[in-house]
Amino acid sequence: MIRALTGAVLLLVMISAILMPPYIFGVVFFALTILCLYEFYGLCYKVDQAKPISRWAMVGGGVLFLSVFLAELFQLPWIVPVLYVPFFTGTFVVELFRNNGNPILNVAMSLLGHIYVALPFSCLCMIESMGAIGSDGVAENWQGGLLVLAFFIAIWVSDTGAYLVGRAIGKHKLYERVSPKKSWEGFWGGFVLATTVGFFFGRYFPNLPVINGHQLYDWQWAIFFALISVLGTLGDLVESLFKRYFKVKDSSNMLPGHGGFLDRFDSAIISAPFAYAILLLFFTK
Repeated sequence: MIRALTGAVLLLVMISAILMPPYIFGVVFFALTILCLYEFYGLCYKVDQAKPISRWAMVGGGVLFLSVFLAELFQLPWIVPVLYVPFFTGTFVVELFRNNGNPILNVAMSLLGHIYVALPFSCLCMIESMGAIGSDGVAENWQGGLLVLAFFIAIWVSDTGAYLVGRAIGKHKLYERVSPKKSWEGFWGGFVLATTVGFFFGRYFPNLPVINGHQLYDWQWAIFFALISVLGTLGDLVESLFKRYFKVKDSSNMLPGHGGFLDRFDSAIISAPFAYAILLLFFTK
């Protein structure tokens, strides 16, 4: 009951944020970025001799997302280097004066949080802002909400198909060393279901965005959903690998019945940058 309630609330918040004006999207996904960073650096401290600059790195990761959001909103790309680069460079400088543990490992883990967490959420922000229309220097009318929603639908459908098929007929282990419960049958079940749903999503879903004078064909949606299914599975395996390294079952207990935020967004984290690249390619004239 608690698991279902937690999932329903998280789902409602996400869909509302994705489909509402960009300011709401920015607030909600900024909060998700910070929560995932908090979990990640908490896990990093479980490693012997590793002392990442967690507070500094959390602020830096938040600034990376915030700078991308502001750059997309005001159509000013210079905001990203101006706001974020001081935190990137400052990570090395701060470590210089800490004299705490292993400096290479500390800096590497501090910046890995930006790459693994903040960058993917920033890519979702760039997808959301695709085809932005505005006036007076503010692009408030973002066209990519349905693209971000489609991205998460692809992940949810793939996960559902993998779970149902894997539970029913799963026998051959997909990658037992990292995730013993995943099977090849489940993987293909999720892949086929996601690809099929993607095709029908492109054919029948109303009011899909037109960006650069182009609307995606149903076969392009099928390819998009299929790729997200594969990449999402890899994202799940990557987080499982990290958790095995940190010797934990869940990234935290902040989501009752679901573990942590990293556990819920592991598939999205790896696939979001690829999703942005794929959509840029598809919408290029």
